Amino acid sequence: MRKMFSKMQCRLCILGRLVNQRTVSTISLNTCTSSSVSNSCEMEKDNLLDKHKCYNQRQTVEGRKSNIENLDSCGSEEKGMQKKCSQKNINVLDDPAVLQVGCTMKSCTNEVQEEIFQYKKDRYNRRSIPFSSGLLENSFHDATVTPKRKVHLSGESNYKVARTKTEETLELAEEIKCPNKVKQIDKEYGVNRQWELTRLGIEQLQRPRPGFEFTIMSYNILAQNLLEDNKYLYRESPQQVLDWKYRSEKLLQEIQALNAEILCLQEVNKQHYTVFLEPKLKQLGYNGVYVKRTGDKLDGCATFYKREKFTLEQSVSVPYYKSNYSLLDRDNVGLVVKLRPHKHPYSEEDSICVANTHLLFNPRRGDIKLGQAMCLLAEIDKVAKTNRNHRCQVLMCGDFNATPFSDLYKFMVQGFLRYEGLLTRTISGQREGQYGKDNYLSRDFFPSDVNISDQCQHIESENKHAARRSHHQENYGHRSNPAVSQSSGCIWHKLNLVSTYRHTIERLGHYEREVTTQHSADACTVDYIFYSVQHRNVHTRRNKHTTSNVMEDKLRLLGRWGLMSSREIQELGNLPNQYNPSDHLPLLVKMMLI
Repeated sequence: MRKMFSKMQCRLCILGRLVNQRTVSTISLNTCTSSSVSNSCEMEKDNLLDKHKCYNQRQTVEGRKSNIENLDSCGSEEKGMQKKCSQKNINVLDDPAVLQVGCTMKSCTNEVQEEIFQYKKDRYNRRSIPFSSGLLENSFHDATVTPKRKVHLSGESNYKVARTKTEETLELAEEIKCPNKVKQIDKEYGVNRQWELTRLGIEQLQRPRPGFEFTIMSYNILAQNLLEDNKYLYRESPQQVLDWKYRSEKLLQEIQALNAEILCLQEVNKQHYTVFLEPKLKQLGYNGVYVKRTGDKLDGCATFYKREKFTLEQSVSVPYYKSNYSLLDRDNVGLVVKLRPHKHPYSEEDSICVANTHLLFNPRRGDIKLGQAMCLLAEIDKVAKTNRNHRCQVLMCGDFNATPFSDLYKFMVQGFLRYEGLLTRTISGQREGQYGKDNYLSRDFFPSDVNISDQCQHIESENKHAARRSHHQENYGHRSNPAVSQSSGCIWHKLNLVSTYRHTIERLGHYEREVTTQHSADACTVDYIFYSVQHRNVHTRRNKHTTSNVMEDKLRLLGRWGLMSSREIQELGNLPNQYNPSDHLPLLVKMMLI
């Protein structure tokens, strides 16, 4: 037994040294099991070190470095790839695609070494493909997926590549080939944004099922008048990229390349909408609806849709300004449209209610944002109702000026919030709200004369008396939802909303947070696309809200165009930069209506 244990220790020692060679990076070696290895530990060591030069421990440190350099630079093709890697600060030998290798040392030949290198080179090339607009074509089922590359090694070796679910998803997304080609986005910008497919999205690629597929984009395009009023935020951006002529051309290129069927745009200057966006997008097959902010503000929200995909049934502007109410004295707006998809067969529940909004920015006035959100949700509830008292499918997009896991975000995804006693400057979770006066929400923070209930629904005249009676009810909770109430200390909504984004970056192992806006003052997530489902569970742990057991309705999520981290954006240059014409990143998701 001791002899066997000693032999095992010797083998592990040798394998440990081999890992330090870095001839193949990120490789974990299992204990050798070949019966051909000698019983003597010393003989085994000599055999292994003499016969296989790729793992020769007798080489000096300089010799090992020389071997690695020769391996990286063999052939002109490899030289070119190594040059590309050095520009990106990426080492091919550090590619994490190869995670586990179990092999007998006797079969580790130069032929195997070359095959491993070739596989890793191909893998690297696939991961570094410039962003392909083919990924964003209208129909995933029109795409063809090339079969995965399988590496077979000769001899007794057992070469095993263990890929995570994330990597397999990315590989499938990257290998989509679509027939139609449109103008691509700049290479550097596209490499850092990749499609993240859901399980249903992967199944749809492999075994297409019938359904109405479409993409929807939410994008704060940065109104030029707001840029000029707040130039200190963009002092790190080159002057050229701040010019509207340059930005407008890049913006149009981006919209054309992403090719979404529904566009929800915020901070759209009224003049730029009339002179530039509406006529240009009309040529691309879009119809649009616009609502300007109230008062003397110059920008607003615009929603565009592809004529060949949808017909407009209804549009409602939602001004949040209400005279005589200090809570609702700001000029922000929302826009709710009801679209009928060109789908056969069609039922009333197949219509899609699309909400587009830009809530107040002020980080210390979470009470105003909460009031504006209640007004928007009440209008969505009204527009989404069908003649049979059901609801059609709901998509809610926009710049909410609230971070993930804040109280306002919690209200959206959980459908319930006990607002009484909340600190107003922390409701939206923005960094600037950490400082300021301590003002707390009272039960009657939302004016009852606006005729919106705690359930975020418009109160009909016959229900006014019942709503006022419930003012004195106590101890409401998530599940104890009264039919109609006002000033109860809690608010609810019945839309069952789920965020299409996960707020951590999948391709980076969920270790870094997504960022939707970044400039000299801050970098955070404030833009969202929510969609309605039949049922979901929301769990709160350490002030973070996670959604599980999602049961989707007729509207299904196929995939999202992944975002970037603050570090990655910083490497490209703070927003706006030469790749992105706004200080926000566009959100893009693929949906299917069954």
